[in-house]
Amino acid sequence: MSPHSKKILMFALGVTLLFSGVYGQDQGAQSTRLFRLDYHYGAVNPWLFYEAPLTQNVGLLTVWQMSTQGFAQIDIGPAFHFNNLQLIPQVGIDFFESSQHGARIGHLVPEFYAIYASPILNFESWNLYFLKADEEQLTFFYYRDHLAVRAGSWLSIGPQAEGYVFPDAKPDHYFGGHLDIDLSAGTFSLFYGQNRDERGAFRLTFLKFF
Repeated sequence: MSPHSKKILMFALGVTLLFSGVYGQDQGAQSTRLFRLDYHYGAVNPWLFYEAPLTQNVGLLTVWQMSTQGFAQIDIGPAFHFNNLQLIPQVGIDFFESSQHGARIGHLVPEFYAIYASPILNFESWNLYFLKADEEQLTFFYYRDHLAVRAGSWLSIGPQAEGYVFPDAKPDHYFGGHLDIDLSAGTFSLFYGQNRDERGAFRLTFLKFF
């Protein structure tokens, strides 16, 4: 990792620890921890989410993600809670590895998430803009939107769309279905979609609050 990349990483770690330590002791508020594990695009991606309360309705959310494909990302930003609705603007830094140069910063990532969760309806909208920080990478916009309606005490189902939009190339959109299965051990989610070339995308996700 280059000296410049190390400085940015240490700054991100320092800000995360500072805010989590100083603001994580809000009176009566509880921190939230979520573990997520994805299998998609031939890779296994573990995630760790930690939200420290700032006020009754605002928290500081940090997200740590890794991949078996030599990828990692750190995100930080506020989480605003309005009853069943969460609005989460964040900024992230991702890292990638190559055999010639080792680990480097790949992108600066402005992000915005909207999440609605009720006993009957769940909705998520992910919006991430990957600004390349290395010449080997590409700048692109990634989105993911899904709507799930409760179909029983443990099952939710609905449509999902996700894809990539590039400045100098045709977009790559996937349309399909999303399934959530709530069990005592956690929540399992399945997504399958196809793009206009009928190429399929599959994702298996496990979620667990602790």
